[in-house]
Amino acid sequence: MQSGVLVFGRQVGLSLVRRAAFVSALLFALTGILAAAGAGLGNSATAHAAETIAIGSGNFSEPQILAEMVRLLLEKNTNVKVRHVRNFGGSSLLHRAFTSGDIQMYISYTGTQFTGVLGMTVTDEWKDPDKVYQFVKAEYGKRFDATVFPSFGFQDTYAVAVRRATAEKYNLKTVSDLRPYAPQMTIGTDQTFQERKGDGFAEFVELYGLEFKRTVSMDYGLMYRAAGRGQVDAIVAYSTDARIKKEDLVTLKDDKQFFPPYDAVLFTRNDVVRKYNLGQILEPLLGLIDEVTMVELNYQADAMGLDPEMVARRFLQSKGLL
Repeated sequence: MQSGVLVFGRQVGLSLVRRAAFVSALLFALTGILAAAGAGLGNSATAHAAETIAIGSGNFSEPQILAEMVRLLLEKNTNVKVRHVRNFGGSSLLHRAFTSGDIQMYISYTGTQFTGVLGMTVTDEWKDPDKVYQFVKAEYGKRFDATVFPSFGFQDTYAVAVRRATAEKYNLKTVSDLRPYAPQMTIGTDQTFQERKGDGFAEFVELYGLEFKRTVSMDYGLMYRAAGRGQVDAIVAYSTDARIKKEDLVTLKDDKQFFPPYDAVLFTRNDVVRKYNLGQILEPLLGLIDEVTMVELNYQADAMGLDPEMVARRFLQSKGLL
């Protein structure tokens, strides 16, 4: 609170005694007012603290943007204050903070929690996104008394991306469409995907019957630039990475559902869901964001330098939700 100075004007006709008495009485009154205000502020702060919950997100823009959307909608429609805790280093740390009560909500991905927290393996049986979601939802309800909300509308998983000119030249829509042209193409992947067993590059090309002219292992950050400059013809990217837009790339539909399902979802304690009627508040947002939209939102944060809060606010305003 900024301090101020009381200045008393001339009181014509007042004696020094009367002025002293006046000042004394005024100071006494001000003391009482300030004491009462302090007590009121203390009560207000206590009430405010009791109405504060926390949402956690990872150390990149996408989950932070989604967490800000949840925060803004919840604060708009309730009297709760939501504290956004950013930059958790991994999904296990997020979940640990969740189970310890340090946060009451967090943004993550169905596939991440399916394999990480729940210890499952993505086999052919678990390639259906809805089946994985229903399993994660049921297990979180039983084990952690938590709600897993439906997807925000997109997955952030591996995706094959090509230059827009290449997609238009060969009318490429799906990964299967690459089969006739792959022998003429060079594809870039990161080292991790090259070496993964069970759901890595070897199994990927086998399922799709792809034989590329050359496969190049590249630093993940360099792959997008190499694709944009035509140094490689295709890359295995992340489906909502902002660099897809920056380099004007097109992602191809995984028509054989090779890549594991990674729907972006909100995990929330059930007592929070019930207390704030969270399902009704978030209903307009769920399913609203497709991959193209999320790429654009990530681009605003990662390429244009906007804070995730601003990106989230602008999006909600554009949809009439804020």
